[in-house]
Amino acid sequence: MREKNLQYLLDWTSIQDLAVEYGQAIDHGRDTGDWSRWANVFTDEVTADYTRLGFDPLTLKREQMPDVAKGALKAFHRVQHATANCVGLRFQSDSHAEVMAYAEVAHYFHAGGDQHEWTIVARYTFSVERTPDGWKIRKVLLDPIHYRGNRVGKDLLEGKTLI
Repeated sequence: MREKNLQYLLDWTSIQDLAVEYGQAIDHGRDTGDWSRWANVFTDEVTADYTRLGFDPLTLKREQMPDVAKGALKAFHRVQHATANCVGLRFQSDSHAEVMAYAEVAHYFHAGGDQHEWTIVARYTFSVERTPDGWKIRKVLLDPIHYRGNRVGKDLLEGKTLI
């Protein structure tokens, strides 16, 4: 077990901020088209496991991750990741940790002239590592627990279109 000293607290706070930044940065990218913030949360190579949503697992360069998000979110005019401000954290060493964070991810879309919402209540598990640029995500696993709202949102996420 890692000693709980000042460095432990600094690392814990940095990793908690990283878990929240993952969601806020993807929302910022969808809103503005500037995905640099989201790419910056990852290590140079990252594994994205969204298999529980029906996608194949991917291992990509950090710079490729925005293309994954843009493709998945193209049908939604807004998204909002509400990530818990408290995360579960287990250090494996001074430079590696496993993080669990709960989130509600709302996806907003228009259909029939009305705005609709589809929300995923999920658990994110991040494998993070300390880099020269701070703590970064090496692997992300998204585990949906519950869906709420208009089920058409899931179809849109899967690339289906409305007629």
